[in-house]
Amino acid sequence: MNFAPPDNETVQVIDTLTGRIIQTLKPGKAVLHMEFTPRGENVWLSVRDDNRVRVYDTQTFTELAALPADKPSGIFFTPRAHRIGL
Repeated sequence: MNFAPPDNETVQVIDTLTGRIIQTLKPGKAVLHMEFTPRGENVWLSVRDDNRVRVYDTQTFTELAALPADKPSGIFFTPRAHRIGL
């Protein structure tokens, strides 16, 4: 789950079986979109106001990469883009 301002630097991971928050991440300012890799092993977060795309391992919550990007926001993976008609 991510948040609107003023808390839009926060992402929380929720256990859907218990409803409990199991991890809180602070990837940076203005987390607008997140997208999981096809098998769910990683999640990509656009961090618009920090000009980064951050990649996390979904099992360990370890940051795997911080990629520079100019105001990232939107779809990261081509297969998804084609499914919704871009």
